[in-house]
Amino acid sequence: MKTFKQFQEGIKTKLALTALGTAPFLMKKIKDKFDPVGNKRKEFQQKKKEKYEKLSGTEGQGYFD
Repeated sequence: MKTFKQFQEGIKTKLALTALGTAPFLMKKIKDKFDPVGNKRKEFQQKKKEKYEKLSGTEGQGYFD
């Protein structure tokens, strides 16, 4: 039978492994929300795409999605 101390150590280990498993997921969510450079690039690319579609007459045809 396990002692109380061994039981606590087992729980701590399981919690630590769970935290490590969820860390990449959380980091991706944080990066997506707080990525000023990436957001600015997406905005710039979207404007560039819209301008080109307007000039080429391909608006709404889905060529550049």
